[in-house]
Amino acid sequence: MLKFWFGVYNFFLLPLLWTGFRVLSLFNSKIAEGFKGRKNISEEIRKWDFKEGKRVIIHSSSLGEYQQAIPIMNELRNHGYNVIVTFFSPSGYRNSGIPHSDVKKSYLPFDSYGGVNEFIETIKPDMVILMRYDLWFNFLYSAGKHGAKIIIANARYDENDFWWNLLIVRSFKKTMYGMIDKMFAIDKSDFDNYKLLMKGTKTEIILAGDSKFERVVEASKNPKNKESLDAGVYSGRKVFVIGSSWKDDEDIILPVVNKLMKFEKNLLTIIVPHEPKETKILAIEKNLEESYPNLKSIRYSALENYGGENVIIVDCIGKLMGLYSIAHAAYVGGGFRTGLHNVLEPAVYNIPVLFSNKVKNSDEDEILTVKGCGIIVDSRDSFYRELRKVLSDKDYYDKLRCGCRKVFEENLGTTKKIIQNIIN
Repeated sequence: MLKFWFGVYNFFLLPLLWTGFRVLSLFNSKIAEGFKGRKNISEEIRKWDFKEGKRVIIHSSSLGEYQQAIPIMNELRNHGYNVIVTFFSPSGYRNSGIPHSDVKKSYLPFDSYGGVNEFIETIKPDMVILMRYDLWFNFLYSAGKHGAKIIIANARYDENDFWWNLLIVRSFKKTMYGMIDKMFAIDKSDFDNYKLLMKGTKTEIILAGDSKFERVVEASKNPKNKESLDAGVYSGRKVFVIGSSWKDDEDIILPVVNKLMKFEKNLLTIIVPHEPKETKILAIEKNLEESYPNLKSIRYSALENYGGENVIIVDCIGKLMGLYSIAHAAYVGGGFRTGLHNVLEPAVYNIPVLFSNKVKNSDEDEILTVKGCGIIVDSRDSFYRELRKVLSDKDYYDKLRCGCRKVFEENLGTTKKIIQNIIN
């Protein structure tokens, strides 16, 4: 089936894909930025100097997957590998902030056979590691043809992906996945699903875990992610951090916090909007002033004038993990609208994490709830009930903290397991 799908993909599917992206680039600045960034890739990578040693391409679709790749990248560097990180998404490429000068960075070329073949021939990788997903047929085909071992780390099977149930699409996807040498599944369910799906192929399925947990632990130890607030502001108070909030989240949370101030006089609420634009900050300030008499706010940037306000609105970026580190409890936004943001970031500090999961985009919410660290809320009533209990019931609070510790105790060691397997 490999030759059949190679022909169908290159002579039918790829031209349609190329045309679709080109048309969309006229209306979507992000796609247009991707086209611009992919110009002259080969000329750029020919300028690279590599030290002696094997070469590995680590591919991430976007910034989130790159964050999961960092522990793997660091471990491979420790073993003397030349590391090249590639991205499909412009935001991932632009915001990745590679911490090592010897690590090379590039867009993954558009998946034309000639383009990716030249890319692979120029770099000559010994190994290609794909983070979670974002498989491209010609990239896999060319890498395998040139002798590179192809690996997927943090492989997750989406049981809601109906494409696996369509026979023609299933055949194409199985052919693509069949070019993979090793897949490291994040849990037993994913392992079992891929084991069944990849039966009859060369692909080896291995249960390993998710490197995301190790990345969050690493980030929590970074001095940049330590306390982001003067101790004089929060000393003797319970701090409640609302992280990556959207309006849908705020409409649930703010009435509850306003009501809770009658019982929790020393509660300090910190709102960190998903996008701290001036218009967003002004809207929150207006909403607080007009609708919530028990809440008085100040901007983070104005804290030199702090006068005892019980709400701080963060109007800059890069402060969230540091604020989680001083929190008594946290709420993570996005679950009502675009998809839940990173719930592991507050959980690593062993604090209860509240969230909605109406829009699912990961498994971390289930992991936290199963271990008793995460609390799902879907209405003002449920949020009020749960937050009141977290703030007032010490035994319940300590039980939730214990659940958070278990989450990380049971999910570390993935990177070493992956590296030992692929190097040996």
